Amino acid sequence: MKDRIRISEIGLYLRCPRLVYFQSLGTLEPGPRSARHLLLRHLMLSLDEEGADLGRLEEVVARLDVELPLIYREELDREELSAAASVLREQLPDLARSLLPLLKALLPCQVDVELRGDRVGLSGRLDRLVSRGPELVPSLIRGGNPPETGVWKRDRLQLAGYALLVEERFGQTVRQGQVEYPLAGEVRPVLMRSVDRARVLRLRDRIGQIKAGQLPDRPEEAPCQSCKVADSCLTRHSLASRFF
Repeated sequence: MKDRIRISEIGLYLRCPRLVYFQSLGTLEPGPRSARHLLLRHLMLSLDEEGADLGRLEEVVARLDVELPLIYREELDREELSAAASVLREQLPDLARSLLPLLKALLPCQVDVELRGDRVGLSGRLDRLVSRGPELVPSLIRGGNPPETGVWKRDRLQLAGYALLVEERFGQTVRQGQVEYPLAGEVRPVLMRSVDRARVLRLRDRIGQIKAGQLPDRPEEAPCQSCKVADSCLTRHSLASRFF
């Protein structure tokens, strides 16, 4: 069995296929963790049947302000975390109100679910797996704003990948996923389509080729200006131009 492709690598590929290549070489260093995203994600994962009243959310944020530096240590800037916690505390009254009607879409659930699939050749850590009667619903947490309609393409395809993994592990069809936008007060459903499943498997194969050493083309819309490996990418492109 070849190495499984991580669902996160699909997101990286969609940003730019060459990021997968340089990550496989070890030249793409992981960036610092976003304190804002980590706070919001862990806050959402802390939700349970006891509810999401303001006092409870305040207790969770205070605890995370202490615990996250212990968990992530060198990956997280302590001052950034304190600033993000201060901003989040100001948002908690609105967040508590918006979460109350959403709890039925989020609970009961398992959180931080590690999934591996030999048959589909994928692996990943799912934010939340909701049990909705007999059905299982994979759920992603996103700290940004949703698009006008639906969800972002990257999230839709990653959900399709998680659907394949859940189906292999639990032996049942996943008909729907969802994306949580807590700051917008929304949980958006995503229909699991066969076309998305098929594309995920094609991306899996393409990513596998890249990790085996095949330098991919650089797309025209690649975010080169903010890219950490722009110099290496340009050098590789220049060398390839000499031979072809």
